Amino acid sequence: MVGSDTLFLNSMALSLQECSQTNVLTEAQAIDYIASKLKSQKNAGKPWQRIAEVKDIFTNVILAHIPMSKNMPFFAKCRYMGLMIRRIIEASHDPAKLDDKDYYGNKRLELAG
Repeated sequence: MVGSDTLFLNSMALSLQECSQTNVLTEAQAIDYIASKLKSQKNAGKPWQRIAEVKDIFTNVILAHIPMSKNMPFFAKCRYMGLMIRRIIEASHDPAKLDDKDYYGNKRLELAG
């Protein structure tokens, strides 16, 4: 979802290498890995509850403003995350692509009258 150009592949090579080294290759393995890193006191001994807690965090905390569909629940969030990663990589290689959303010139003003 980020892109297959050499620019994006070279920028993400270390992340992909780390996934391969830690044997996190599927969605289930990724959820298990995140659940193992989660600092939760209430579900410390029950792995299925920790996995449910990870899915709940993905659903309600991470990118909470993006709605989820029933057919493909995380597709919109994955697409948006891929777009953000793509823009970060592009901005790191080309300073002309930097954009500041908080800059006053980017604000839409509603004036009286």
